[in-house]
Amino acid sequence: MAATHTVLAIDPGSRKLGWAVVLRRGQALERLASGTLRLDVKASVPERLGAILLQLTALFDLHKPDALAIEAAFVHENPHTALVLGQARGLPIAIAASRGLPVAEYPPATVKRLVVGSGRAEKHQMQEMVKLTLQLAALPQEDEADALAVAITYHRQPSPVAAADALTPAQKAWLAATTASKRKSA
Repeated sequence: MAATHTVLAIDPGSRKLGWAVVLRRGQALERLASGTLRLDVKASVPERLGAILLQLTALFDLHKPDALAIEAAFVHENPHTALVLGQARGLPIAIAASRGLPVAEYPPATVKRLVVGSGRAEKHQMQEMVKLTLQLAALPQEDEADALAVAITYHRQPSPVAAADALTPAQKAWLAATTASKRKSA
């Protein structure tokens, strides 16, 4: 029997948050569940973060993933927006960490490149490729498609959070370089 591995993937947001649970069985990928959490835009940031925490905790409890994959933060023009997005990103990461789950983060351009073939792919191209890759009956909504794409990326690319002894020499060099780069920018 082929080994299975389930990932909960997140496209973070404080107003809309895409999520997806994707199972890998051998080389085959299967969407188990996915959707978009839509939050009350009139609610305060703390109220929205509380709602995200409750709903994500329920998703972790229901699906019991083996790992979390999340889209990495990007620099935003508006500092307040970037701060709120960072807070929303921190919630699933904290939940995963509290459960001892590995967390993999992927920049948007990497997700686009691995799913569509171009780091500059447009939303509709992502939706189409996600539909084809996972053999879905209909196009997923934008935020849901982004989360599904993050899950596909996780399953297609070795995670940088894998155990060091399970990495190839090239992966070890890449991990060391990215870690050193993060230290320099901090």
